[in-house]
Amino acid sequence: MSSRFMPASRKKAKGRIALAGPSGAGKTLTGLKLLYTLTGSVTVADGVERIAFVDTERDSADKYAVNPELPGVGDMTPEEAGGYGFSKISPVRYDPRQLVELIDEAAVAGFTGFMLDSASHYWFGPGGILELVDLFARNHGGRSMDGWKDVRPIERAYIEALMSFPGHVVVCLRSKQKYEITEGSDGKKQVSKLGMQPDQRDGLEYEFDLVGDLDQAHYLRVTKSRCDALADQVIHKPDAELGLQLLDWLDNGEPPKDVDWPKALAACSSREDLSVLWQRAQRLGKTQKLREAFNARGAEIAAARRAAEAPGTQLDNALTEAAGAASVNGREPETAGAGR
Repeated sequence: MSSRFMPASRKKAKGRIALAGPSGAGKTLTGLKLLYTLTGSVTVADGVERIAFVDTERDSADKYAVNPELPGVGDMTPEEAGGYGFSKISPVRYDPRQLVELIDEAAVAGFTGFMLDSASHYWFGPGGILELVDLFARNHGGRSMDGWKDVRPIERAYIEALMSFPGHVVVCLRSKQKYEITEGSDGKKQVSKLGMQPDQRDGLEYEFDLVGDLDQAHYLRVTKSRCDALADQVIHKPDAELGLQLLDWLDNGEPPKDVDWPKALAACSSREDLSVLWQRAQRLGKTQKLREAFNARGAEIAAARRAAEAPGTQLDNALTEAAGAASVNGREPETAGAGR
């Protein structure tokens, strides 16, 4: 019996980075510095062409931007220009389904870096996850658990879209001090600090290669790293050096093998086949560009299945012939589920 298991090999990859911290910690600036390095951007014009930025912080990203249309600015480095170049959109509602559309748009447009500042708004902001849970719960008579049941697939879809973006991704998260009331050795109640906690659902950090907490003194504490060289580091005002370390680790591997996607899609004859191929596209960061082709092939498979189940098909003709033969032999034809 042949095995579906294959020898593992290291592949080149794109960075998935989360930066958490309170206001003023330097999340936006750190994220831009990292994306400039990861995408190979040198000039302001490079950044405009390569970095897509979703700004939920009331256009605060503009404070780090420079007008690329000023004479000569496009050819300057951010240090020379006194600001960064990037392409930006500022949504006013934070429905994660619309975020999926923005991620797809950035992928199709050919951006090689994507920054979301911050993802926390898609958790607690207008139209965000918590508001959607309340909305769906009202449709179920106010049952919160039923609301979550409807919203979980929406949440998973936007996280999947972020993780499958075919470029480097930096996500910023608001964080705040968390407290817990405990009982001291003297039996009295006391308030204990639990540390800074991102304003986001628990477990989101598992999706990223690198997670770091920034404090207001601009120290980055790496709390999770798949790159062993960066694990547990504490870095003051992280800059391009951190990006270069990440890039060296990400580029250490074989280039992903190209797939003949039209041929692979044509070979899919069921939803299960399509699901397996979709998972492969996810791993290669191709889902944004291939979403329409997958949807089209899924519609073809569904149409073929409906046609096969319609009257007059080969299956129905065979059943009709069997029924006729049974009548000639003097017995009633068997039907599905008869006698059960």
